[in-house]
Amino acid sequence: MMNDNHTIIILALNNHEITISNINYLQYFNKGCKILLFDNGSNPNFKTFAKQKNIDYIREEKNIYVNPAWNKIFDLVKTKYITLLNNDCYIISKNYFDDVLNHMDNNNIILSSCKTFNVKNLSKLKLKMYEYYYNSNFHNKLKHTSKARRQGWIMTINLDVYKTLNYKIPEHFKIWYGDDWIWSQVAQNNLNYAVYKNRYAIHQKNQTITNKKLMAIVDEDKNNFKNNNSWLIKDIHIKSRIFNKYV
Repeated sequence: MMNDNHTIIILALNNHEITISNINYLQYFNKGCKILLFDNGSNPNFKTFAKQKNIDYIREEKNIYVNPAWNKIFDLVKTKYITLLNNDCYIISKNYFDDVLNHMDNNNIILSSCKTFNVKNLSKLKLKMYEYYYNSNFHNKLKHTSKARRQGWIMTINLDVYKTLNYKIPEHFKIWYGDDWIWSQVAQNNLNYAVYKNRYAIHQKNQTITNKKLMAIVDEDKNNFKNNNSWLIKDIHIKSRIFNKYV
């Protein structure tokens, strides 16, 4: 179902195969969804692919890093809701957004995510197996909780409300801690947030950070966080139960 009040944002820096695969999969499971591909300096670019898939496209000529890109997206996108979706995170619950956006609207939830299963390797066959298994309870009524660890790979945000907060991620965080900032802003303002317990995504580990240059930026982020982390709301870091593969 098409929702004119929602945009799915996928931020891509190279990793062409997995980015293209994810967008194809997203369109297959969420018919008519509005997608914006933010090309963060990929070589080659995704312009032709975006045109073929009839999705919105923005490109930076060089990598401005994740958090500055998200800050830019917050100001550029005009829909009520946005979903920040990693290019290596596959939403496997059918018609995910039909359920979630309706529930967020009716329950005044400002920020949401879902249970995410981390896997190291993800083939097309494995993805189909997860899809089959985790859609066995698709028709069940949504179950949600605020007593779960925050997610960074998939975040659906009421942008209209979020932008009334201190929404811009600090400039000294380039790659890490952007999701912590978003969840903390919502939590510290006593706004509702939720993790959906019976809707699922699969995250392919070790895809986001791929080279030494980016890891050096992450190390800078870590040092900056050590010197300034008073804004962090620790409740968003509830640990998963032992032996529980979900986070």
